[in-house]
Amino acid sequence: METILSLYKRLTHIGVHADLSYLESRRTQMLNLIALTCIPLTFFFGLTNFIAQHKLLSLINFANSLASASVLWLHYKHRYAAGRIVLLAFNFVLFSAGCFLYQNGASYYLLCVLIVTILVYDKRWIQIIAGIAIITVILLVTFYPKIVSVHDALPTSRNMMNTIGALGFMAFIISFFKHIQYGYQAKIEEQHDKLKEMNVDMQKLFSIVSHDIKSPLASLQSVILLFQEGLLSPETTEQSIRLVNRRISQLNVTLENLLHWSSKNLQGLQTTRSHIYLAGAVQETCYFLESLAYQKAIDFDIRIDPDAFVYADRDQLSTILRNLISNAIKFSYPGGTVKIVGRANAGSMILDVIDKGMGMDGVNAKQLFISLREPTFGTDGERGSGVGLLLCYELIKQNEGLITVDSALGEGSTFKMTLPLGKAQMRPVVA
Repeated sequence: METILSLYKRLTHIGVHADLSYLESRRTQMLNLIALTCIPLTFFFGLTNFIAQHKLLSLINFANSLASASVLWLHYKHRYAAGRIVLLAFNFVLFSAGCFLYQNGASYYLLCVLIVTILVYDKRWIQIIAGIAIITVILLVTFYPKIVSVHDALPTSRNMMNTIGALGFMAFIISFFKHIQYGYQAKIEEQHDKLKEMNVDMQKLFSIVSHDIKSPLASLQSVILLFQEGLLSPETTEQSIRLVNRRISQLNVTLENLLHWSSKNLQGLQTTRSHIYLAGAVQETCYFLESLAYQKAIDFDIRIDPDAFVYADRDQLSTILRNLISNAIKFSYPGGTVKIVGRANAGSMILDVIDKGMGMDGVNAKQLFISLREPTFGTDGERGSGVGLLLCYELIKQNEGLITVDSALGEGSTFKMTLPLGKAQMRPVVA
């Protein structure tokens, strides 16, 4: 059963790709399904009519099968407009010929052609022309059968079979379109909800940006003003500069996070993975954050297999490490230690970033990777952006990894990151 469903899905999705809109992809699936239904049916009727010596009608049926098969080929080549024209135009001509020549009840199939034309074409003039042409044929066949009929009409049983088949096919098309409309409506509602969520996130981001940019700049301006007026002693000047430097360093990390975050939301975030020397990447990140650690007298304890490599995007790994390690510094108490432990396990590389700082309760821990959080403050008053950990989660997912947290209030936190294990390259290769 699974094999049959898989085959059905592959056939109905011929020509469907990610760049198609939802409505166009569903229309293409509908035409594929119609073509797949027409091929065996018209081929069967072609054989039946050939055996019954209705050779011209048999030829019409086989031509219909060929036209339906060509629709699938045109869709495969992404020639959607040509596929629609072939399916609808050939069906109109061939069903009309059957009506005129044999009075075979194909007028109901012409109604199906009209319905499909209305569903797949948005331009009103196409719908009007198709409607006029099909209604004209049906009126001629219904009210002037002796004028247009060339051959003897088919038996009543055949006409009944064609009529039942056409009505069933008509009901199927209408129900399928109803399914498309419901799906389209659900898609619109889903996008509406996402836009509302993004709007809330953007409001939070703008609030964060306005505060985090204004705060260090205002501090820097105040220090410069006091320095110009000679109101600062050398000791106070040095202390103030350290404070401003720390805030600007935090601002740099925040702005980088926001840049990545905006790229993700604009669907411009690209992941290009390579084999990266993990110990070098961690050491480079710790060097980058050394000034923040120094100001709180925090040491780094790095224990990573010297031969360990991960398979990840270089820039994204750097962003992940900066966020995790800077968070550990932020929530560690002065004089503490941030431990970074890396070990290989079953084709993956596990990296733990451990601090013995403030920690958090279980409720907050569960919310870290779900939605934007309100900015929090570290042990020395450092203000976060609320974006970093959510960004880490997204970037790790982009690199086919996982991240979890184990934390207890007042006891510290352990962030466990798992990434695919890379192949050893020439060292050093740093992120």
